[in-house]
Amino acid sequence: MNENKKDIKTTEDNIDEMEERALSVFASERNEDLTALIFCLITTFLVLLFTKWLV
Repeated sequence: MNENKKDIKTTEDNIDEMEERALSVFASERNEDLTALIFCLITTFLVLLFTKWLV
């Protein structure tokens, strides 16, 4: 019975660790998405500036 409680404890620890890893992955992807969005907006602005507004 004691070993069963140990297995449950380690399983819960593993689940907690995996959840933390998943959340950190999503957080880093969010930062990458925001960076890509900013670059995209800057590029769009520059293209509009040098094509439409320059004429």
